[in-house]
Amino acid sequence: MKHKFKYTGLLFLSLFFLFTASINAQIKEEKRIYVKIEIMGLACPFCAFGMEKELKKVAGVDDVEIELKAGLAYISTPLNQQPTKGRLEKIITDAGFTVGKIEYSSKHFAIKESQE
Repeated sequence: MKHKFKYTGLLFLSLFFLFTASINAQIKEEKRIYVKIEIMGLACPFCAFGMEKELKKVAGVDDVEIELKAGLAYISTPLNQQPTKGRLEKIITDAGFTVGKIEYSSKHFAIKESQE
């Protein structure tokens, strides 16, 4: 009878850990908004690096990708921290660049050039 309780306890403990891991994964998978920003004037990797640093200052942004040749920046934030077009335009113009089209999407944008 002792062995039966021992295995039952292990089973419950295993199920508990699986359940809490599942809950934690769901919490981390928050809804995100993806933003594609056209930036005119990005001429070199140094410009792109500077722009990346400025965009990372936006609340919720932790991932910035710059497509230098195309003059595009891609960012994502939690949906509840979506930056306004005005906020993004100000950051870019304050950095000395010209803003083009800004697009929002619930899905990742395809990035054309490889990051080297």
